[in-house]
Amino acid sequence: MSDGKSNVGAVAVGSAFAVLQAVLYSTMGIFGKVLYATGLGPQEVLVLRYACSTVLLGAFLLIWRKQSLMSRDPVVYVLAALGFLSSATYFLAVERMSAGLTTVVFYTYPAVVAVASIFVFKEQFTLSTFLSLVLAMGGLILVSGVHAGDVVLDALGMAYAVVSCLAFAVYTLLIQKHPRKDGPMTFTFTLSCASLVGSCVLFAPVLPNLVSVTAEQIGLSCALALACTLLPIPLYLEAVKRIGGTRASLLGITETPSSLLLAFLVLGEVLTFDQALGSALIVLSIAVITVAPLVGKRMESLPGQTKSD
Repeated sequence: MSDGKSNVGAVAVGSAFAVLQAVLYSTMGIFGKVLYATGLGPQEVLVLRYACSTVLLGAFLLIWRKQSLMSRDPVVYVLAALGFLSSATYFLAVERMSAGLTTVVFYTYPAVVAVASIFVFKEQFTLSTFLSLVLAMGGLILVSGVHAGDVVLDALGMAYAVVSCLAFAVYTLLIQKHPRKDGPMTFTFTLSCASLVGSCVLFAPVLPNLVSVTAEQIGLSCALALACTLLPIPLYLEAVKRIGGTRASLLGITETPSSLLLAFLVLGEVLTFDQALGSALIVLSIAVITVAPLVGKRMESLPGQTKSD
């Protein structure tokens, strides 16, 4: 009985972590628009985000001294490269295509993770997983506006979006497979450092513009770093550890309806009927992938129940 309850607790906590990190990531659009209004461009915001993440977490680790600063695990650097590759190519895809189409392509990564997990981890592809994927993909299509048929395809933009999707899928699978030797703060600092170096190299032409950055811009960038890097990365690590990559990635799609809701509440943007319906489908997909395993675990924990029941 106690094992069953502990399993239910692990699933519930893991699911909560996955949803929370997605909600935190959804604030990126809000911070981005506020920073753009101060005169910064998207490339400058990306560099500042990783610079503030590195400085804030580095200072914390030097004072706290409970976890090492940089990881010595080679796999962590592979993960850092994958994480930055996914972020950078997503950014490049949005520059060439609509944000809606890029979002749809990127958020097919849970399907990639689900299929790969069947072969890599021999996971069972359950009916609830399939139903959740179908609902989530349908919701994303409605939210993005792709179904309206006014999407302009760009070959290079599509390639960037596919690379972003695949990179994050491999990132999730590696997190699930590779035993973590470092603490979550060390892992996050290593990823932040690698992303800072990568963004400085990729967006080198905009670096001189950051010499005149204001205190307001730094403060907003620190808030962006906290909400969209320093907090969600450890939460995602724990979510994948507790509920697996497939469920964690599916729950990550919570970011889409959360972004729409925040844009509606904070920025006053219009929420269309299709977006509302798509968001409802995504929320339903999250309910399916969350409730089904919890019910299954509770059934296993009932007296007289066995795995064969």
